[in-house]
Amino acid sequence: MRFKALAFFLVVLALAGAGQEVWLLNVEGEIGRGMVSYLQKGLADAEKAGAAAVILEFATPGGLLDAAQACRDLILQAKVRTIAYVNREAYSAGALLAIACEEIYFAPGGVMGAATPVYFDPQGRMEEAPEKIVSAVRALFRATAEVRGRDPKVAEAMVDKDVEIPGLVERGKLLTLTAKTAAEWGYSKGEAASLTEVLEKTGLSGAVVRAFSYRWTDWFVDALTNPWVAALLIAVGALGILVEMFTPGFGVPGTLGLASLALFFWAHYLAGLAGWESLVFFIAGIIAILFEVFVFTATDFGIAGIIGLILIGLGFYTAMTGPLTQPDQALRAMGAVALALVASLAGFAAFLTWVPKSRLRLGGVILKSAIEERAVGKLASEPSPYVGKRGKALTDLHPVGKAEFEGEQLDVVAEEGFIPKGSAVEIVRDEGYRKVVQKAKEG
Repeated sequence: MRFKALAFFLVVLALAGAGQEVWLLNVEGEIGRGMVSYLQKGLADAEKAGAAAVILEFATPGGLLDAAQACRDLILQAKVRTIAYVNREAYSAGALLAIACEEIYFAPGGVMGAATPVYFDPQGRMEEAPEKIVSAVRALFRATAEVRGRDPKVAEAMVDKDVEIPGLVERGKLLTLTAKTAAEWGYSKGEAASLTEVLEKTGLSGAVVRAFSYRWTDWFVDALTNPWVAALLIAVGALGILVEMFTPGFGVPGTLGLASLALFFWAHYLAGLAGWESLVFFIAGIIAILFEVFVFTATDFGIAGIIGLILIGLGFYTAMTGPLTQPDQALRAMGAVALALVASLAGFAAFLTWVPKSRLRLGGVILKSAIEERAVGKLASEPSPYVGKRGKALTDLHPVGKAEFEGEQLDVVAEEGFIPKGSAVEIVRDEGYRKVVQKAKEG
């Protein structure tokens, strides 16, 4: 009778699992910013597909704390059943993600823990993070364990070697759980030699396992959130926008600049770093620079421009860092932002030097060739009625702006690079699509 009852129970479990889907997500290697976008998409798609559960299979030495925090939040917020399978190791940040799951199973020989935060100093030596960071990570582990009904002190002992638990870990040593100790202390529901065994123990035998692979998008996010790649995007974006501000129309520089900035914020948003505050800082900085260019004069000492650059820098920096970003990563982000802004300003200074001498209009490249002029019957030597006209600058010319000549307002370019508003100017060259002016000499 007992044998029949057991057989009946197993058949019922198998039938219950049949037709269901279980999604498998792999947390392998170092946990970086791409892992955030990977888990976000995988968990969301599993929920939409009505999956019975998501199994996260761990084989990781850890990774970035800010990325781990974002991943942990995604797991806790998931509306689908989450099961961690520690297939050999879940160290450091990996331990946090495993604890965030509703259930944990260990492969034979599996280990989890050793999660004290570390960083690399300028000489490349690994150092323990400051007490402030250790305290924050300890609280994060504790809160995660409490949400899942596990002993929070065990989670704390993985982070802080000053936590002592009699019979488990002594003071001065970090806790790393084995499959056996994890089961004894409520951090595992048992061992499973394979994924099939995990399905059996969770009542999901017969379920279809659907593996969700790391996507090109996730690799892309990983690459774009590298501080030096981000610096390149910032430099190209800032330079493109600055050039576009000082040229009529809208063309290649603005398009390239906006595309670079969009890639920057998109990647850091998917990585769980960029938020509304980053965009607010950035937009406020752009507005301040617009005031500097089109409202204030050179006598205002460039205060609005300086404030604008600071706000833009804050926008980029806050998009690249989070509350748990390690000190070395924060320093790299700060250096990347500073280098990018300096590079973009240097490039813009070179542009201001070059553009008055150029026959290019960067708002949609225009080159009037002799062939085109002959085709419409114009002579290259035909005099312009504008050359020699004198007028008044209606705006600061940086070098582009507006001036009035005998009641007619024209878009002009200052050959000197800058002429203040209200100055007397004279047209020295008429290039059709633009009038080049100099500050008029008295008399």
